[in-house]
Amino acid sequence: MAAGFTNFEITWQADVFSGAPQQSSAANFGTLGINFRSLKAINETEWQAEMERLRNEVLPEERPVSILGADAFYDAEDRGCADGPLDEIAGLMRHLSTGQTLEVRATDPSVTADLPAWCRLAGHELIKQQEDRYLIRRK
Repeated sequence: MAAGFTNFEITWQADVFSGAPQQSSAANFGTLGINFRSLKAINETEWQAEMERLRNEVLPEERPVSILGADAFYDAEDRGCADGPLDEIAGLMRHLSTGQTLEVRATDPSVTADLPAWCRLAGHELIKQQEDRYLIRRK
């Protein structure tokens, strides 16, 4: 993208060797490979349109945000604490100042017991739990 290319297409297990101008041993054996195709934007308008398309594709309109007024937000989705979120939550807490808050959204039922226990062990305060949202204050 830094070079101005847009409309990327990656073709997996495609017949990428047939029709090549040079002889290819891969073509002789019917080998399938990966092909990368792209276009180059012809002007700034086309480039900006493609960037907007990608922005909408990569950053969907509806993504979870803090509803409890926290300083930071983390979405564990449907993963329980044993599946890795505690490491990520601990890392986020380290970047907060004393007294700042992190809202965690987690839909796995085990988090209801595991996250408060982790807060006690780590010395943080679980201020509030509201359905699948947890508000934690950094020690």
